[in-house]
This record gives sequence, C-alpha cells and structure tokens, in this order.
Amino acid sequence: MMFRAIPGAGVLLALGFVFSQAVAQTAQPARVPAPEHHAETGLAFPAVMGPAHKVSSTDYDKTLGKPALGYSWNYETRVLTTTFYVYNLDIAPIPSGATGVVLPQFQQAQGDIDHGAKAGRYDQLKPSQGPGDCPVGTMIFRCITYSAIRPRDKRPVFTRLFLTGYRNYFLKIRQDWPQDSAVGAREADAIIQALVSSAKP
Repeated sequence: MMFRAIPGAGVLLALGFVFSQAVAQTAQPARVPAPEHHAETGLAFPAVMGPAHKVSSTDYDKTLGKPALGYSWNYETRVLTTTFYVYNLDIAPIPSGATGVVLPQFQQAQGDIDHGAKAGRYDQLKPSQGPGDCPVGTMIFRCITYSAIRPRDKRPVFTRLFLTGYRNYFLKIRQDWPQDSAVGAREADAIIQALVSSAKP
C-alpha cells in the first residue's frame, strides 16, 4: 500500500519533538519533603503545630540542588496559612535576633512581597503595622504586617512577615489570613509561639 506524503508533516513532527523537549526541560522536579527536625537549629516542625496542621514541606537541596535555600514547612488552619523557612544563603555568621545581616535580609524579604504584589498575588498592598521588633518568648523578630486585597475573591487580608537570626540560620515566617476572621490573628500568634516553644535555650 502506498502512503501519500502529507505536506508539512515533517515540519509538524519536528515541532512536536521540539515542544515535547521544551516541556520536559521545564517540568518541575519532584518535591522532596523537609525533615521534621532541623538538626542545626533544633527547631521542630511536627504534623501539628499549635492550631495548624502541616500540609507540605520542601528540602531545597534535594529538590532543586540549592542547599543555601534550606527548607520550608507549610501549615494551615481553616483561615490561616503559615510558611516557615530556615536557610543561610551561605552567609556566616548570622547573629541571633534582629540585628546585623538579618536587617538587609528582612528588607529583601519585604521586596519579595512587593514583587509578589506586582505579579498579581495581592492588590492594594500597604503596611498596616510596623516594621518593628516583635519579641516572642526568647526570640526577637523583625516584623511587619500588610493589609491587601486577595485578587481571586476580592477579600481583604493581612499578610505578615517575621524574620530573625537563630543559631547561624535565618528563620523567616510568612502568614496570610482574612481581615474579617475572628480568630485569624490569634491563630497567627499561636503558631509562632508554638514554634518558639520548641527552640533550644
């Protein structure tokens, strides 16, 4: 049986191959979970922390080959989302508390929030409280809370940033909750207190 050549078929096949290669190259690597305990700092990230349940975590070395980015742990309640980050960016030493290299890192983290707003994560982002120092137990964080509008449902939210130095690592906390939630602020404080209570003296 004779097959007629379809005009452009070779080009289509070639384009299909190029597209499949591009998809393969841009596919996200499989996420490798972070450990429950961070050995160097002694901080614990169990399945339940205060009022929140852990929903995911990431080891950035094993996932992306970037050990300087450390780890992240994501927790949720019905109204609150919290992400903890522990990393060092290959910087040493990192002082404990909200001093030294912690301050420019805090400014960088603020810049990341501004960039996220410009990319569509928030509308009408503006400082609501801070920046300033926020003591929690034995730790002192540099902190700021923003008010914003969540684009997908137009709901007013608070988004909060805490950052401190701890045992030669940065500890960053990001939290979001609806402004009209009766329990959001209490839950936000409670989960941070639960983490700090696990810290070594």
